[in-house]
Amino acid sequence: MSFLGNLERALGVWYPDKDTEPDDGNPLVALAFRDYVMKRLGEAWSTTGREEREQGEPDLLALRNADEARFDLVTCYRSRMFINEEGEAFLPWTTQEIYDKYLAYAKAEGNPVYVVFGLHGFADVPKFLFVVPLEEAVIDLKKSVLQKYEIHPGQNLL
Repeated sequence: MSFLGNLERALGVWYPDKDTEPDDGNPLVALAFRDYVMKRLGEAWSTTGREEREQGEPDLLALRNADEARFDLVTCYRSRMFINEEGEAFLPWTTQEIYDKYLAYAKAEGNPVYVVFGLHGFADVPKFLFVVPLEEAVIDLKKSVLQKYEIHPGQNLL
């Protein structure tokens, strides 16, 4: 377990009591998940987190060492999904304004952009992992779409 994961638990970021909602918007949670994604990519990739970035720009750059192909990644951890009026589970992960900025960034840069979602568990050890092409990662992502992009343990992210 990572240092950030232990710190989150010690500070009560995760479920301080049974009636408290998890704090998915906490910056420590975002950093812990980004670190998890970087480790999960492994030695076949050179990665760097983007500390200084504009809203709507990916937070992780990944360069495949074998052929120097660049991928831009948006990392997003959520502790749970929601149920819409039709009874289908969905994952709200961003706003339309920010999503439009991500799309504009992808078009301007010309690199593949993926959204890496961690779901349930903890940010440094998510129970489920998904890598969704940005164009498919609409703001209220339905479970049926998300499941097509699930990454199982031992499977490469990209």
